[in-house]
Amino acid sequence: MNKKILDGQIGLLLLVIMGVVVALVISVASRSLSDTVLSRQERESSAAFSLAETGVENALSSLRQGSVPSGVASLVDSTGLVSGGYEVSPTTSYSLYVKEGETASLDLNGFVGASVDVYWTKKSDSSENLGCTSEGSGSAPAGLEISALQEGSDTAARSYYNAFGCNLPGNGFLASVTGGADYLSKVASLPIPANTSELRIRPVYTGATISVAGAGLLTQLYLIQSSATGGDAQKEIEVKRGLDAPPTVFDFAVFSAGSLVK
Repeated sequence: MNKKILDGQIGLLLLVIMGVVVALVISVASRSLSDTVLSRQERESSAAFSLAETGVENALSSLRQGSVPSGVASLVDSTGLVSGGYEVSPTTSYSLYVKEGETASLDLNGFVGASVDVYWTKKSDSSENLGCTSEGSGSAPAGLEISALQEGSDTAARSYYNAFGCNLPGNGFLASVTGGADYLSKVASLPIPANTSELRIRPVYTGATISVAGAGLLTQLYLIQSSATGGDAQKEIEVKRGLDAPPTVFDFAVFSAGSLVK
């Protein structure tokens, strides 16, 4: 009787040991399979992102050479893991973030309209929509310097505007109006002098997202959209590129009305 009980206990113990071994084997196999899947997904994700970046670089290279790609250009990865494409879309409205002291440049050659609307400073962005405390960098939401450069003339028509609700008396800037739901400030129907070839807009006090719209504007930006997919990976990159323009440092040199003296 005791021998039968002992045999039964041994059998039960063997079953327990076998169950533990099987569980360990399944766990190791599952972990190995999971690692394999994660490794594959990581390779696909990295390849997809790299291919999408390649599409953006190809588009930027074409634009630098003065060529605007038409339609969707195909992309093929050398590893064969992913494929994709990119497209360049010209836009007639302007909307970009511009750092303090840098310049947004709009091409007005061929513009037949009389005015444009200028919006700036995203209300929802606390880094742009600062409190109005005093004149100075970082002490107020952006004001604007707007320069209209006229073809065949050595002069530039300049105007200056404070942010809406932040009329700093010491700077002599003009007041702006509310920019609506999305923007803090607006210059409505900014008049464009005849023969203006370029409009340059510079934020002061802080950087700001600047948006310009008007009937009759020609291409002001290029929207580049590049994507790549493969397996479980899908990557999309969107980039806005402005037109070629002289750097900000030249605003008061190349376009100076008088002689330059060293």
